[in-house]
Amino acid sequence: MKAAHLAGKRVLVTGGAGAIGRSVAARFIGLGARVLIADRDEADLRRATEEIVLPAQTGLLEAVAADLASSSGLAHVFARVDAGLGGLDLLVACAGVGAGPLMTMAEAEWRAVLDNNLVSHVAAAQCAVERMRAAGDRQGMIILVGSASVHRAAAGDSVLNASKGGVALFAETLRRELIADGIRVTLIEPGATDSALQPLPPEERARQVEEQRMLDPDQVADAILFAATRPPGVDVVSLRIEPLAQRAS
Repeated sequence: MKAAHLAGKRVLVTGGAGAIGRSVAARFIGLGARVLIADRDEADLRRATEEIVLPAQTGLLEAVAADLASSSGLAHVFARVDAGLGGLDLLVACAGVGAGPLMTMAEAEWRAVLDNNLVSHVAAAQCAVERMRAAGDRQGMIILVGSASVHRAAAGDSVLNASKGGVALFAETLRRELIADGIRVTLIEPGATDSALQPLPPEERARQVEEQRMLDPDQVADAILFAATRPPGVDVVSLRIEPLAQRAS
């Protein structure tokens, strides 16, 4: 799929109000895609749409507020997919939250991390595959955003890695399950990225991007766009990207 072939493609971006989600949506819209962004917070979504919509845009942007980890939220988002997009060609699952070490978190907190980082990906993928199979054109694609943290297993990342490690194994196994349908599955694993999930003030995050210790969200979006624009039959199985000088632990 060349970049030009994204024109008219129907795309759902979960976590669409986040830094990576916003950047992904902007790129796809600029190439003529019809994009629905979903996130939990209505105010965050409103700000995201204000940032994304540019006078020169060639695609379409819609937004829906819902919790994809809940059955009702999932139904609400995909009702909008059906009514607003008329189906789905590409799912980009960016939804996610940060986490601390297990013993610093209350049960409700670590359960919320698993729900947001893993359950929402599984739930959205299932609904996406149902629509892609129904279309029968063997052109569907699912891109799941995990984390390079699973390769480091650093102290303090126990809960985060439980969720992101689940995403990694889910992506690889789902890819094998969907080969017969012609539906491609890609795992994107970014390292430390400048976003609100980082427990640092914006000016410190900007400094770390400048020092190549943190990725700019646009760099992650570029990786997602690369995967999304490979021709049919080419499956980017996984793509791990890290800032050059990210700390080792």
